[in-house]
Amino acid sequence: MLQKRVTYTLIVLSLFIGTALAQESSIYTQADKHYREGLHLYEKGKFGAAQKLFQKAVADFGPDVNQQKADAEFYYAMCAIELTNADAEYLIGQFIAKYPESQKADLAYFQMGKLRYMERDYKNAVYWFKKTNKNAIHKDLRPEHSFKLGYSYFSLGQKDDASRLFFEIKDTDNKYASPATYYYAHIAYEQKNFATALKGFTKLSNDDTFAPLVPYYITHIHYLQQDYQKVVDYAPDLLESASPKRAPEIARLIGESYFHLRNYPSAITFFEKYTEKAQSISRTDYYIIGFTYYRSSNFEKAAQNLERVSTEDDSLSQNAYYHLADCYLKLNDKNKARQAFGMASKSTYDPIIKEDALFNFAKITYEMFYSPFNEAIDAFREYIDQYPDSPRTDEAYNYLVLAYSNTKNYKDALISLEKIRNKDANTRGAYQRVAFFRGIELFQNLSYQESIEKFDLSLKFPEYNRILMAQALYWKAEANYRLGNFEAAAKDYNEFILTAGSFELPEYKIAHYNLGYANFKQKKYDDAIVWFRKYADITAKELTPMLGDAHNRTGDSYFIQRRYWVAIDYYDKAITVNTLDGDYAMFQKAFSFGLVERPEKKIETLIALLEKYPESSYLDDALFEIAESHIILNQPQDAAKYYSQIVRNYSGSSYHVKSLVQLGLIAYNNEQSDSAMGLYKRVVEQYPGTAEAKNSLTGIRNIYVDKGDVNAYFTYAGQLGSFANISIAEKDSLTYIAAEKLYMEGNCSKSSVGFSSYLAEYPKGNFTLNASFYLADCQLREGQTDKALQNLIFVIQKQKNAFTEQALLNASRAYMLQKKFAEAFETYTMLEDLAEVKNNLLEARIGKLRAAFALDRHNDAVLAAAKVLSSDKLAEEQEREARFKMAKSYIALTQITEAFDQLATVARAPKTIEGSESRYLMVKILHQQGNLDKAEAEVFSFAEVNTPHQYWLAKSFVLLADIYADKDDFFQAKATLQSVLDGYSNTTDGIIDEATSKLNELVKTEKDKQAATKTDTIEIKFKE
Repeated sequence: MLQKRVTYTLIVLSLFIGTALAQESSIYTQADKHYREGLHLYEKGKFGAAQKLFQKAVADFGPDVNQQKADAEFYYAMCAIELTNADAEYLIGQFIAKYPESQKADLAYFQMGKLRYMERDYKNAVYWFKKTNKNAIHKDLRPEHSFKLGYSYFSLGQKDDASRLFFEIKDTDNKYASPATYYYAHIAYEQKNFATALKGFTKLSNDDTFAPLVPYYITHIHYLQQDYQKVVDYAPDLLESASPKRAPEIARLIGESYFHLRNYPSAITFFEKYTEKAQSISRTDYYIIGFTYYRSSNFEKAAQNLERVSTEDDSLSQNAYYHLADCYLKLNDKNKARQAFGMASKSTYDPIIKEDALFNFAKITYEMFYSPFNEAIDAFREYIDQYPDSPRTDEAYNYLVLAYSNTKNYKDALISLEKIRNKDANTRGAYQRVAFFRGIELFQNLSYQESIEKFDLSLKFPEYNRILMAQALYWKAEANYRLGNFEAAAKDYNEFILTAGSFELPEYKIAHYNLGYANFKQKKYDDAIVWFRKYADITAKELTPMLGDAHNRTGDSYFIQRRYWVAIDYYDKAITVNTLDGDYAMFQKAFSFGLVERPEKKIETLIALLEKYPESSYLDDALFEIAESHIILNQPQDAAKYYSQIVRNYSGSSYHVKSLVQLGLIAYNNEQSDSAMGLYKRVVEQYPGTAEAKNSLTGIRNIYVDKGDVNAYFTYAGQLGSFANISIAEKDSLTYIAAEKLYMEGNCSKSSVGFSSYLAEYPKGNFTLNASFYLADCQLREGQTDKALQNLIFVIQKQKNAFTEQALLNASRAYMLQKKFAEAFETYTMLEDLAEVKNNLLEARIGKLRAAFALDRHNDAVLAAAKVLSSDKLAEEQEREARFKMAKSYIALTQITEAFDQLATVARAPKTIEGSESRYLMVKILHQQGNLDKAEAEVFSFAEVNTPHQYWLAKSFVLLADIYADKDDFFQAKATLQSVLDGYSNTTDGIIDEATSKLNELVKTEKDKQAATKTDTIEIKFKE
């Protein structure tokens, strides 16, 4: 039994071992099958299907390690590489970590390097290629390893490492030899090793891949070696077969080579081919092309190209500007030549060019009379300072004196002249002229005291120009007159008239008229008569506008002296001349007849006034005086007709209340007591506290007394308060008179206390109007504007009285000072409606204009300006202000045509602030309308007349740069902005910042257009 059991056990064990061996053999057979099928698919490039089989093979092999399993894992990772799966690098890492001694590890590194190479991840490609032991991979793969590692270095900018690797394989027999040769030669080319590069590129001349490209390099190398003859011999044939991308560059190299060979016609031929096809042209190319045209005497095309060079501050730009200036001289365009010389003179790269350019810039600027910022003066002074030993220094000095004598930028010129300590005769002559015209500029801008100072400076050197001396005296007199210095004005006018040569001047005649006024203002009436009569004598045949006024003032002078008959004669002359204020002359003539007791002639003259001047401001005066004359002639009914006419038609007139009183008196004298009572009560109740109210109250009392009804009078008077209480009225009167006396003595501080006390004690007193007005006047003088306005409003709200007009004027002025423009506008409107004094009417209209303009009420401003312009005796500055504000309001209302017309009128006085801004606005409008040529001409016209208000001139030049830019004339645009930067002195008003910004923008635009073409390389692609 034991033997059987042992035998049985052996049989079972044998069966088990046999079964186990059979199972293991089956597993390995299955893994081998998957592995071999996967390898078959891998070799066919079916990496996705192969990877699945390799995965199965690895799984079938189980945990045991053997060569075939390792190979399966290797190819599994290789499939991931070929499929560029994200886990490829991980699988390679796993394989190498698991099988570090595997012969396939280096191949794995190599394949991983290729993967990163294909992904253009050259940094990691270098990492994997460098881990590869090149000798451990198959010899057929070694050239590929060297090339791709070399190209990775090349792409990373490690040119020396790349060159070494390319050198290893460039002369071997493999498919990487040609590209390695190309890149090796290219690196040599970049490193300026031209002999090596030329050898390499020449070797590739027949290569299918590189043959189209290497002639481009060969041409470049010949050019860089300055072998220009080889370029022109070799390169022209390439143009026919060159690609559109390469052809322009080859044409450029040929053109430049001909340029260096001084064969300019041939150079131009190829430059034209280059510029026709090139996508971008560098500034160096523009310079050479421009210089080639310059050498060929084609100055127009030379200028077109040289203009495009100046986008950098370097010697190339300086040379371009210098030759550009000569081109423009040849083309007879002095302005552009001047600009180019000016730009060349700013650079210091070539001292010879700088000196010559500076002198020529100064000279041409002077010859063109173009110095908006005193460029000629500054340039000649700079030349003299920098080159004192130059043979042209004397010539420069002579030009400098002439520039001073002809400048129109008087402000800066005078500052410059003041710096010259030792002035010779020529310089003193220039000083006389410049100081005089600077004085005129200041006068036109209403800076009268400053203008006098400049006229005095001019008069320091009277001997150089007697005419200027005489004119300086005249305008000094005018300035003194405007300042109210009438005695000084009379002295200067008189000296002017007596100065030799003054007789020939246009100011001579008007000086007599002005001298008459200067004496009239001083109340020297005999002297005033003399000068007004002299003026009338020398202008009698001319009928000047001032002739009638001169006769009127002569008449007034006699009138003031009570020589009424003589006054009548001169008023008659003013009426006959009929040039100015004929209605005034008739009224004064009539009034004079009244004073010489000729009431009939007075009436006759006044009726003629009514008929001849139906719109006269003297109509209510005339009606009242006619009525008064009828009273004198004891013709009360005739008088009543005229008084009644005033009451009906002139309720706002100061004669209204007086006419009511007179009508009451006529009615009373005609025993029409009820009618008289009504008229008197109307005055008392509507005009309380006035002298007329007092007279009317007396009339009312008389009527009640006549009726025997005194109690009724007392009852009525009692209703009127203190006004009608005799004892209180007396106290009232005394209190007021005490304050008034102090006021009339000019003691505002004490009179203000008195008036305030009076108004507090007698709020309805007889003199509340007077007290309120006088108190307001003192408060205004003391700066208590709000309190003053309260009192002025009290006066204004009453019926029109003797103070109404002045109260409105004072209140309007106060509101303007407080910048309460809406209130000022309303108050000025009231004044305009009520004003009887012409000066007040004009001030009301001007005030309305200013208030409306400040409020941006543009329609109101236009209407107010029109009213100002319709006024009599409008001063130039007032007309200018009205037209200017009208124009700006029209602009705001987009009524551009109307605005432009007004601006054009104001712009005739460019020395004034309004005139200079108007010039700028005209340019701006023309530019916005696209009328570029007219806008440009307007700027130059502005520069020619010049202005002391350099801000607006500079603004115009900045705008001129925009105009040139719109014309695609970037050269003039830049030169114009540079002239502003060089000549404009104020650095805080925004002009310099604006000009700098625009200049930088222009330069950037040009640089973008002239982006230099980069030499490019090709990327070689191989079939792997």
